[in-house]
Amino acid sequence: MATSQQHLCDVCMNQHITQTAIIYCPECEENFCEKCKIHHEFAKATKKHEIISIENVLRLPKFVQDIKINCSQHDERFVLYCDTHEVRCCTQCLHDAHAGCRNLTSFQKVIQNIKESSLCVDLETTLSDLMTNLTNIIEDRTANLQDLEEQKTRCKKKIKAHREAINTYFDELETDLMDNLQKTFTEKEIGIQNMLDDFQLRKSNVCEMQENVNIIKRIASEFQSFMAIRKLAKSANSAETDLHHFFENGSLNWTEISYTPTNIDSVKDNLTSIGKTDVKVDPSTIQLKVRKTREAQLIGPIKSNIESIHLKEKFRNKLPKRK
Repeated sequence: MATSQQHLCDVCMNQHITQTAIIYCPECEENFCEKCKIHHEFAKATKKHEIISIENVLRLPKFVQDIKINCSQHDERFVLYCDTHEVRCCTQCLHDAHAGCRNLTSFQKVIQNIKESSLCVDLETTLSDLMTNLTNIIEDRTANLQDLEEQKTRCKKKIKAHREAINTYFDELETDLMDNLQKTFTEKEIGIQNMLDDFQLRKSNVCEMQENVNIIKRIASEFQSFMAIRKLAKSANSAETDLHHFFENGSLNWTEISYTPTNIDSVKDNLTSIGKTDVKVDPSTIQLKVRKTREAQLIGPIKSNIESIHLKEKFRNKLPKRK
């Protein structure tokens, strides 16, 4: 695979000749110079291969550059895809581990038009939805944090106003209550801030996946696109599942703090507090954008059911009449 340190033609290197490579063939897994590129384009065995400029190869995500078209166990070309185990198979893999599998599809058919497939479209939709959801969540958490700050300020004013009606005996009680308020606020502030940091990171990851999808669609070969899109789809679906978990476990519920003053008329000698801080948690009002549940299907042979079978007349035989 071409890297930022390697730009030499592999064919020339085998002949102990040093030539700068200008293109890379994912199917041959070799770099080619201008001269070898011409031979590669006209050779019967390779003229249909997709080639990528070295410049574009270096723009591909690292995991896409590392995708191999040959089986690492048997050093043979992948020829089939097993839907049952969701793995690529060479002829030796088929013999060793997939002899009993029935859902096998030609790998060429599987990767055909992968960039326009429902799987790729579904991935882009999922990533778009994730970006929308993460943006909404971050805005909501930021607003909640700002609202908590305002609520803390209002609570502090109420505490001060209530404190003015009480003699100096309550100085320590006021301090305890203020500390409790600050502790409550700090606990919630840290929790929301940690969530903001986490969601910012998740948003960055989704943004990176979107950029990778765009690069893959423009540059990667069909084989690379198939493998990369499947990998990214799993990551995107996992990220989407995580968002559901945040909703289900109440992590995104709206948090409020308030101050409830003690009735001065009921203050007695055993008074140990002049109020308390309360935390009110309301259900989240965020509308999570979720794509319709559907199965991403690889392009494969169309399976007919019995209703779609139509009989066609092949010949007609006329029986003789009985005398």
